[in-house]
Order: sequence, then C-alpha cells, then structure tokens
Amino acid sequence: MEKVRIEISEFAEAELKAEYLFYYEHYSSRYAERFRTDFYKQVAAILPHPEKFPECRFLSTKGKIYRNIIWGNYLIIFRIRAQAIQVLTLFHTKQHPSKIKQTRSR
Repeated sequence: MEKVRIEISEFAEAELKAEYLFYYEHYSSRYAERFRTDFYKQVAAILPHPEKFPECRFLSTKGKIYRNIIWGNYLIIFRIRAQAIQVLTLFHTKQHPSKIKQTRSR
C-alpha cells in the first residue's frame, strides 16, 4: 500500500500567511508563530485516519471526500484523494459560508 501524503494548496498557504501577518501586526510575533505552528500540528493530525473528521457540511458529496477540522474560530477544509490529502483552505468562521463553495475549484 502506497503511503498517503498531505499537500497544502497555494490558496491555503496564502490564507495562512494572511492570518499570520494579521496576528503579527495586531498581537505579537510570538502569537503569530504559535498560530502557524498550531496550524501545521492540526494538519499533521489528519493522518493516519482522515475519515475520523466530520464531512464538511458546506461541500457535501456522495463519497464524503470533503472534510474539515474545527479549530477554534477556523475550519481547515481538506479533500481526501487516493494518493494524497489536499488541504484546500483555512476558513475563518466569521466569514459568510457561501465563500466555502469556492473551495471545490481549488
């Protein structure tokens, strides 16, 4: 059996960078760094059982390939594929949920 890997999309990396810079500018560099470190810890926790996370109710499919991690005020949305877990976005829950649907095309 081939090992599944985690891929973080460019969009998710851009969202992470934007949140990092916000926390860096408005709080502290220490808080921003902890935020980024915690994000990567959450992503690493996806394996070895990505199915343990709930289906993303905003992106429901028959195969339940879209899942999310509820992390404080954020959703980390990922897609389960045969060869890889694709982290699609880091979504702040104060945004309108309709923005999540754009995640499918990423």
